[in-house]
Amino acid sequence: MQALMRRRLMRCAYRTMLLGGLLGSSSGVVMSLLQDRYALGYEWGGVLLAALSVGNLLSGFTTGMLTVRRGMRNTTLLLSTGGAAGYFAMALTGNPWLLVLAFGLVGAAKGCVLNTDSVLVAISAEDRTQGMNLAHSRFALGSLVCPLLIAALGLLHWRAPMIGLGLCGCLLWLSYYAGRLPRRASRTADGGGQWDFFHSRRFWLLTAVLFFQNCTEIAVTGWMVTYFKDTGILSGTAGQLTVTVIWGAMLAARLVIALVLHIRNGFRALTLMTACCIGAYLLLLQAETAVSALVLLFVFGISIAGVNPTAVASAGKSLSSAGVGVMLPAAGVGAILMPYITGLVASAWGIHAGMMSITFAVAGMFVSSALLLVVRERGEAHTGSRDERP
Repeated sequence: MQALMRRRLMRCAYRTMLLGGLLGSSSGVVMSLLQDRYALGYEWGGVLLAALSVGNLLSGFTTGMLTVRRGMRNTTLLLSTGGAAGYFAMALTGNPWLLVLAFGLVGAAKGCVLNTDSVLVAISAEDRTQGMNLAHSRFALGSLVCPLLIAALGLLHWRAPMIGLGLCGCLLWLSYYAGRLPRRASRTADGGGQWDFFHSRRFWLLTAVLFFQNCTEIAVTGWMVTYFKDTGILSGTAGQLTVTVIWGAMLAARLVIALVLHIRNGFRALTLMTACCIGAYLLLLQAETAVSALVLLFVFGISIAGVNPTAVASAGKSLSSAGVGVMLPAAGVGAILMPYITGLVASAWGIHAGMMSITFAVAGMFVSSALLLVVRERGEAHTGSRDERP
């Protein structure tokens, strides 16, 4: 691939990851606004967030499969329209079922961004680990900015946040259109076939790492505010600091990994990161003061920040669009299961027990990383000639 084309695709990935973080992470705040405006109960709130996750999951599979037949450009331009369509619909209607559809469309756009940009970085970046961490730092930055943008737009009119986010969705579509993505489906960057990943042990172990990472990250970010409030560690609006703290930590860590650290062995790095996650999370659950809780939450955010981008980068250039379309959605199932399991355990035995249940996901992330390292060191990760070393 020509250097000019690689740079253009990388710039496209960075821009759209920023917008994807902004659109995907705004849904929770927007859901709260819609609940207040239309008197939607907790049940509908849960349905709306579930629709977002389902849209994200289905989009992941659809992106990978359609890209093989219709090409990356056509598939991405189709699915990325969900960001604009979804938020504009939220600004126009209060019908619960139409809102479910709108949240599903936003989830589809988010899944499209994550899958498409992972492929763009994999085929374009000279240093995939650095490229993935820079791309995901843009996503984290968008997630940090979204509450500020919504608060500012909310001063104008209650519909203004949804309209503003709809316009950001239009920018997302225009960014992909201007990026001139490949029109036709292609073979993998190293010349392999679209479906060679099925025979790769590395692929399935990396998928397991990402599955448990999704379990951990989404469950922690989703339940930590409730945990801090119910245990009295943080009260009132101070509990909202947890979102800023963990996304700030993840942004800082990803920038450090990308710009300062030069990871030569992604498999060893994953094992070290996930081991740190176990220690940080267990200490976090022992925290009894606000200061210690926020400090340990920041440490946990730093520990888990590099797991996702490093794991995707470690898949190598042999990872095809179809491979990404299987890996990320399969891993994304964890983002649906673990928060639900945490809620069930918390309902039966209390919020602390619910948060302790997440420990199994953190441990699974470490075990998968350790197995991946063992397989890699034994030279068994590349069962086929195209399953390259990172």
